[in-house]
Amino acid sequence: MTSFGPIPAAFLPRTAMLRRSMLRRSMLRAVVLLAPLVLTAGTHRLRAADDPRPPTATVIARIGNLPIYRSELDVALRRAGAERIRSPEQSLRVEAEALEQLVNERLLKKVIEAEKIEVDADEVSTVMVRMRSELTDRKIPFEAFLTQSGRDEQSLRSQIELELALNKLLTPQLTSDALAAMFAKYRRELDGTRVRASHIILRPDPARGADAVPEMMRRATAIRQQILQGTITFAEAAKKYSVGPSRRHGGDVGYFPRTGGLNEDFAREAFALAKGELSKPFVTPFGVHVVVVTGIEPGNVTAGSLRPQLEKLVVQQAIRGLLENGRKSTPVTYAPGVAHFDGPPPETADGGQLKQRPIVVATPAEAAASAGE
Repeated sequence: MTSFGPIPAAFLPRTAMLRRSMLRRSMLRAVVLLAPLVLTAGTHRLRAADDPRPPTATVIARIGNLPIYRSELDVALRRAGAERIRSPEQSLRVEAEALEQLVNERLLKKVIEAEKIEVDADEVSTVMVRMRSELTDRKIPFEAFLTQSGRDEQSLRSQIELELALNKLLTPQLTSDALAAMFAKYRRELDGTRVRASHIILRPDPARGADAVPEMMRRATAIRQQILQGTITFAEAAKKYSVGPSRRHGGDVGYFPRTGGLNEDFAREAFALAKGELSKPFVTPFGVHVVVVTGIEPGNVTAGSLRPQLEKLVVQQAIRGLLENGRKSTPVTYAPGVAHFDGPPPETADGGQLKQRPIVVATPAEAAASAGE
């Protein structure tokens, strides 16, 4: 069986993250594009239509006719440590993330059922035995591992089962052509390329409250327009308007790699630009930026040495496609007052997801309209 390369921790179920360090030599590779999942399927075949909850339980969402219950979300929130969060806004975001994970789990299980992919109980047991052996070698009690991962043995088996099923589903997509196409798409992000950029940074005034960032965005847009019209050069605009120390050098911040150099949000925006291209204003934790790329230093890492990363991106793209298609073919509705994201996560240049996504809390009227009532 072809093994998948490692997936970034942000995309893995918590149990898979914990297993990763214990199963580096095993053939199993987690491929789920989600954070902690709550699984309810049996241990022989994943059945998307399984409904283990009593009919009187509170339904908070439906994927087609398949319900998600408040009790399931509560378990997912406990695993995420939601009780430690004090910010109301952050609490809504964590709830939306947990609910999205449950929705995505159901959608993936529907695909697995439709493709008639079965996982033998012996396959799951083999992984469980391997896990127990490595835990023993590390002097970690199995029960302590379950407690840390927030699961019981049955839900852990179900998690492993889903990962094995996805492995079977997606392995055929890891073709040479698919890996080559992914390398071509993300070459600058993967091959060690460095970019040189200059920026203008404006810092919002906290005293302006909610108007601070929009006000700076409008100002940055006006500055960008002056540069595009040729009434001022970028270096002159940086010297005149930027509040960062780089203004003394025309905004130049030098060369930097895609990761491990500058702020992630800044690097992502810069690497999406061609040489000489001027960005639209964007926000990072440091302020509002306008960036121009002034140089590109190509990397020399080959596709062959990047196979694990390329496999990861192919798998992530495939799962994202399955989820997008699943949402198109299967209506997802939410109960009133339930926090959820507005639409699928946008894809970033490195195959990840942007963190700050709009959250919707459905009103009774909106929930009825979305359900066709």
